[in-house]
Amino acid sequence: MAKAYTYDEFDELMGKVEKVDIRVAEYLELAGREKWARVYAFVNRGWTMTSNIAECINYHLVAVESSTEYLYTVYDAGRHFIVCLKNKTCSCRMFQLEEISYPYAWAVIKKKNLSADDYCSKLFKPQTVVKTYDVAVDPLPDERE
Repeated sequence: MAKAYTYDEFDELMGKVEKVDIRVAEYLELAGREKWARVYAFVNRGWTMTSNIAECINYHLVAVESSTEYLYTVYDAGRHFIVCLKNKTCSCRMFQLEEISYPYAWAVIKKKNLSADDYCSKLFKPQTVVKTYDVAVDPLPDERE
């Protein structure tokens, strides 16, 4: 449920937790959903992603159809998702929450022979990652002090 992309998916999984142990659900609610649930997070926190995304896409996706220059419908196992490359959004919400070209957007980018770098947040690009090491980090003193 922490990795749910939609509110409906989150609610469904939270309902399962409540059935198993209501105390766990109450504890998670007290902690604040925005602190641990992707769909309620205020900012992208760099969630874990799989390394075989391209193979996963190739295996599952059936078709990509263009509606306009930027708007596409991606069909996957009887479901469909709307991808807008201009706004960097997808109806599955993965594209805008992860800020990378996640499965359905990736399928469109691949079909159009576009550069995935153009549809990825600057946060994930090598030059930005390298900058995280520019600032010196001073060690903290002993906790007794």
